[in-house]
Amino acid sequence: MLSKNEVLLFMGIVFFSSCVKNNEEELYSDCETGNVTYSVHIKPYINNSCLSCHNSIIQSGNIDYSSFEGVKKSVQEGSFLGSIQHSKSFSAMPPSVSKTDDCKMNQIQAWINKGAKQN
Repeated sequence: MLSKNEVLLFMGIVFFSSCVKNNEEELYSDCETGNVTYSVHIKPYINNSCLSCHNSIIQSGNIDYSSFEGVKKSVQEGSFLGSIQHSKSFSAMPPSVSKTDDCKMNQIQAWINKGAKQN
């Protein structure tokens, strides 16, 4: 018969070992990139990360993301992805904060690769 402490130790080992990710691919396996849409994945990101400076009233850099057309224009120019990836030729966006997480960048790249449609 196992003691109460041995059972708890065993359960703890099983619980914590099931949460371990062993490589980078596994870390991002929960990142949805197969069915990325503007309304579900891209627009909420723009609302939270871009619109405070790039809207119909405040158009920093002459950029307005309050409409899909403004976003599409930046996507076609390459500045949208270049800026969030902090590429050398572009202004790093959003400014004064950490780079956008890899999952979101992968989603944006997948959306662009599929034609950057409005849905």
